[in-house]
Amino acid sequence: MDEKYRLRSFIIFLLIPKVNESVANRKSIPSVLVLEIEFSLLYQVHGLTIEGCGNRLNEFGIHSLPAYGRSVAGDDFEILSNGPGMWMVQSRKRDSEFTLVRLRELLADTDATVTDLASARLTVQVSGVSSRTFLKKGCPADIDSLESGDVISSVIGHLGATIHCMGDDFTVYVLQSFGTDFWEWCRLSTMEFNM
Repeated sequence: MDEKYRLRSFIIFLLIPKVNESVANRKSIPSVLVLEIEFSLLYQVHGLTIEGCGNRLNEFGIHSLPAYGRSVAGDDFEILSNGPGMWMVQSRKRDSEFTLVRLRELLADTDATVTDLASARLTVQVSGVSSRTFLKKGCPADIDSLESGDVISSVIGHLGATIHCMGDDFTVYVLQSFGTDFWEWCRLSTMEFNM
């Protein structure tokens, strides 16, 4: 792996908002926090029909797949609808029952395909009081209208991205091969927030 990329992928941006008061009086909460997170399990499911996939997930407490642009959560995983007939399944637990083998077994006699994305996506958490402002710098989508549980596919700094809104926190998924470019965009986009 490129050393320059490896180092950038672990950068954490802690940004304090500009205010006209002394440093001692500023809150210690960062304006924007951008950091890489690792999912133990991250799969893409393509299925031509919701009916063929949704009822198979009952054993995991999911009784229907999320509508396009929404997400649902199970005990130790989430399912994000990131396109018509497309869902991302994610979990941070290595021992999750929602494994690639189990998913493929459940969907074996449907039209669905399951692809492991764990090493194909850079996953970044964006949080803090200025998280929406930060994302709006590079994303043409209406970030202000996103509600908790919303999922959109758009671009950030001309790079394709899936964005999952969780209140004022966001999870952003970018192709791993564009990781260096994404971190560079983050670095440049955070300059206005620096003291």
